[in-house]
Amino acid sequence: MSGNRYGMRQLAAAFISGACSALTFPKQASGGKAQASLRTPKSCRGFTLLEVLISMVILSIALTVAWQTFSTATRAWTGGRELMDKIHHGDFVLTQLSASLRSMAFFDSAPDKYAFRMENNPTGYGEHTISWVTASGAFIPPGEAFKHGLHRIEIGGGRDEDGEEGLVVTVWPHLADEDEVDKKSWFISENIKGLRCRVYDTEEDHEGWESRWEHTNAIPGLLEITLYAEPMKEYDEPVEFRQLIEIPLGPEVTNDVSEAN
Repeated sequence: MSGNRYGMRQLAAAFISGACSALTFPKQASGGKAQASLRTPKSCRGFTLLEVLISMVILSIALTVAWQTFSTATRAWTGGRELMDKIHHGDFVLTQLSASLRSMAFFDSAPDKYAFRMENNPTGYGEHTISWVTASGAFIPPGEAFKHGLHRIEIGGGRDEDGEEGLVVTVWPHLADEDEVDKKSWFISENIKGLRCRVYDTEEDHEGWESRWEHTNAIPGLLEITLYAEPMKEYDEPVEFRQLIEIPLGPEVTNDVSEAN
């Protein structure tokens, strides 16, 4: 019996020894150092939570910078386009206004009916409303009878029925009674909010620029017209368009007018 027990113990020991040897790390053929046959390759390891968080932070910073750059470029492009639109519109209105003023009519037989007029106007950014007699079709819509004859035209800042400010034109027959005649008015620009006029007075001993015109039976020889467009940004100064306009029928200007600049 004791011999059988000894044999069983040897058999169990041999089995355990064989199982353990099956789990031992094999030796390399050349180096002789043991390596784990079940070790996970380094290239297959996943990202840690810290690495994921750092990547998300870097990505969010990059997206923020890109969005700010895009927004800045878009605002600059939009602002440049709006400014160019205002410049083109202001130049167009000045061209039409200059053509009409240079076509100013005046006759000595009834100077009060043909005189140039300038009045104060608090509406909008401008300071004045001006009127004169002309045969020019500038600012006159197609189909209007005023387009083909003398008429008095008045231009200045005003408001429409909705309270929107802009540059308003009013036209009526130049020889008609102004208190009874039916005048026609319309907006010519919502971008231009008003005008200012300065007259170069040629009276002796006081030739120079004036912001008033008190000659009820005359026309000036030189005008400085400034148009005001709404500012690009709120609370900024309005955009200005300025031009000197010489009236061919007016008195000759003899002094230096460089101060008009």
